[in-house]
Amino acid sequence: MANQKKFNYFQIILLGVLSAFAVFSMDFYLPGLPELQRDFHTTTSLAQLTITSSLIGLGVGQLFVGPWSDKIGRRQPLLMGTFIFALTSFLISITTNVSWMIALRFLQGLSGSVGIVLSLAIITDSFNGPNLTRQIAINQAINGTFPIIAPVLGGMVVALSDWQMTFVIMMTIGLLLFVAVLFELPETKQRVPQDQSVAFGKSITLSAALKHQGREYLKLAHQKNFMTYLWVQTFMMAALFAYISGSAFVLENIFHLNVTLFGMVYALNGVGMTVMTALAGSLAPKYGERRVLGWFIIYGLLGGIILLATTLVGARLSWVLLAFFMITSAVGGVQGMATSLSMQGQQAHSGSASALLGTSRYAIGGLMSPLVGMFGTQTMLPLAILIFGVQLLAGVCFWSSQENQKV
Repeated sequence: MANQKKFNYFQIILLGVLSAFAVFSMDFYLPGLPELQRDFHTTTSLAQLTITSSLIGLGVGQLFVGPWSDKIGRRQPLLMGTFIFALTSFLISITTNVSWMIALRFLQGLSGSVGIVLSLAIITDSFNGPNLTRQIAINQAINGTFPIIAPVLGGMVVALSDWQMTFVIMMTIGLLLFVAVLFELPETKQRVPQDQSVAFGKSITLSAALKHQGREYLKLAHQKNFMTYLWVQTFMMAALFAYISGSAFVLENIFHLNVTLFGMVYALNGVGMTVMTALAGSLAPKYGERRVLGWFIIYGLLGGIILLATTLVGARLSWVLLAFFMITSAVGGVQGMATSLSMQGQQAHSGSASALLGTSRYAIGGLMSPLVGMFGTQTMLPLAILIFGVQLLAGVCFWSSQENQKV
């Protein structure tokens, strides 16, 4: 049972920002990518590798940060991660070599992963039941606003200055978060005694530490309820990543929307995700998390059906926009509820559980992007089939679970 700690408004917002600053760093500098390519005299592919390397670091880092924090506590990894994030951001701002930038972006993603894992772990350490659901909903709502504002703010910064300034700002964010964690966040996880665990101590080999991490993840993999909600979240997130990968092609190339209008659609769908996250959090105390999760899966599936149907009978922009809104906004409700349900009762190893949930999101994101292109970009049909297919898999995982049959 979690010890219900009281967090003030600043601490709650701080946890939300910690969960999102690494994701913010991925989108913030994107408007400056063409300028970055010109400055480095490099290819488009190498410039885009600065995104890929950060994504890899973000995914890999979570797998190690989670079990580590379960042993030594939350504050030390958070302080180390935010400081290294600030340092790598500064080094990126002064580098003149794209290869160095790719390497530094990997380290930036690696260090930024601490916020994604540990904000959720701290909440799980401190709350349970309806309070846990409420705090996760708030956390995810704050998290959802950052991908919306990042490209807009980044475009303004690049227009007024240059792409290097986006990383100077990231450095400042990292330092501010370091100070905030140092003075405002208490430790929520007790350190496990050295003689009771395979901790990351001086006398423990890397091999032993890795075996311990593997055992932690194996335990979670054998928890039916945890894995059910992990797969539900993962497949619904796959629909979102498919939308992100294919929506520009659909809206700009097929329906000939200009960049400004596409940005407005993208922002509106992002707002929809945030609103639905908050709505799910407000409905859960009255109707229960599992029932609300089922509703949002159905809502997302309806969006997938609309997209597939309008593609087959002759795509119309209004129906496609409606479908995209439903598909993306449903993810907000599903992510909040699935995360809350999966983290219930995970106080003993909330860092590992949070890491596995986070890594699954980025792994599926890395898979969906090439799949969208692989199945063709001449029509909207491959995108519609992929989105509906992964949503259907999420529904099958949810309703085939014995526990969820009670909903």
